[in-house]
Amino acid sequence: MTANERYLKDILARDSYIARFSREELLKVLPILEAAHDEVMGKIAKTGGQWTREWLEGLAKDLDEIYKAASTRALGVVEDDGKALAKVERDWQLGSLEGGAPGVKFGGVANSTLWAAIQDMPITDGATLPDLFASLAANSRKSVYDAVKTGIIAGDTVDQMIVRVRGRAIKAARWKKDASGKKRYVPGTYEGGVLEDSTTRQARVLVHTADMAISNRARQMVYDENEDLIAGYQRVETMDEVTCIECAADDGHVYAADDPARPDLPQHPACRGAMIPILKSWREMGIDRDELPDGTRASLDGQVPANMTVAERWAGLSPEDQDKAMGPRRAALFRAGVPLTAMVKDGKILPIEEIPR
Repeated sequence: MTANERYLKDILARDSYIARFSREELLKVLPILEAAHDEVMGKIAKTGGQWTREWLEGLAKDLDEIYKAASTRALGVVEDDGKALAKVERDWQLGSLEGGAPGVKFGGVANSTLWAAIQDMPITDGATLPDLFASLAANSRKSVYDAVKTGIIAGDTVDQMIVRVRGRAIKAARWKKDASGKKRYVPGTYEGGVLEDSTTRQARVLVHTADMAISNRARQMVYDENEDLIAGYQRVETMDEVTCIECAADDGHVYAADDPARPDLPQHPACRGAMIPILKSWREMGIDRDELPDGTRASLDGQVPANMTVAERWAGLSPEDQDKAMGPRRAALFRAGVPLTAMVKDGKILPIEEIPR
């Protein structure tokens, strides 16, 4: 196995670690948001269903304070975990590089500069971590306020208002001891409330997107430290039907090391894409391969590793599954021979009528 084949295998396997890390982090964030929701529900319950203009005006102010405080606490959790994740990903990436290319010395990134270079970077769409958590607070506040106003007009009782806002509790959130005796938060299941969309789902996307951004940036800093060894990068996507068309179209694409068109990842919220480095061959590094020991001769050949792309996998799906992955109209075009790359321009999916046939 060559070094570049090894890196491809490593990065694909690493997806599961980031997913587990994000799930554990989310279990720290959700209780903070749940406490904020409980405080809001308490304010609704105290009215006894006697909705007044003065109470609604006061609620608007309370919502600002409650969700700003909750999002600030949640941001602190993600930043603290992010510092640890950045170090883990730096060390993992160095280990992967050194394991795939024995005899090559790779430079690391100092702890003092690692998080400093990451903390203010855009996570996605130009928004930083503080921006994203401020958006979480604002969306929660607006969703609750608008739902309450609608409930007042509809003549909701307290119970109806709580269902409208929080949702009907199918399974309440709780704390449960695990096998080691440690208490773990178990998220609840709610149906119908606006907070599931505005807060809980947004928090899930936000946490995973942040972790992917931190992971990718820590790895890229290692690559930057070793740019003299890197010829380019290959885009790698998670191999399933959840992958969006924009990312699927770029899966497997090889970029030169200095290509300005290489996208920053995550490319969008919940993006799971990654870049793997394509190391130069021994001779590109000025080393006579024939003089190397037998055990290391094949490790660096400069070749791009072969891998099934998302597009190739989708081509093997049933028409029904293709429809689920791409949507019926785009799937029909795909089956007619239109490649995914023709459905995307400048990293954005084209409207159906603009896709060239």
